[in-house]
Amino acid sequence: MDIHQIQVRYEPAADRLRMLVRTRDEQLYEIWLTRRMVMRLWPHYRQAVVNLALNRSAPGSLAVPEAREMLAEAAREKSLEKADFKTAFDASAARPALGPEPMLPVAVDLGHDAKGAVIFSVRDAQGRTLSLNLGEDLANGLMKLVESALAGADWGLTVGAAAAPTPAGTQAPRVLN
Repeated sequence: MDIHQIQVRYEPAADRLRMLVRTRDEQLYEIWLTRRMVMRLWPHYRQAVVNLALNRSAPGSLAVPEAREMLAEAAREKSLEKADFKTAFDASAARPALGPEPMLPVAVDLGHDAKGAVIFSVRDAQGRTLSLNLGEDLANGLMKLVESALAGADWGLTVGAAAAPTPAGTQAPRVLN
């Protein structure tokens, strides 16, 4: 699948994130992402993207956790410089590839292909599947789009470049000494 555009936005009426993927051959894939799915998926997706960035920027190295975050953030900023977030998503000529209703995934699988790209696969209860191979630029772009959509969702989740979404008001236990 040759991805042309991706859009992620919060849909208040459905209280879900709606992810749209448009291919260069004018196919349109629609996926619903629920709050629960995002909470469970995000740490794993973020780790897959961090691993991709580290393998590209420092192959074979074993970086300490602090250095891993810095290297991953530098790679993310570099790939986002190339991204085009200004062009409006155009679904006008695209044909729904999976039918009239968006997919509501019951399972998400994450992995890496032989070249290191992130493989993001979803399955729904009707047996429909969609697998996206996301290179470093697309993987980081999708991460930014989801973070932006979460900011408007009012789900009580806090998310940042180095954090997984967590319910607001909950913090990790603090330890002294």
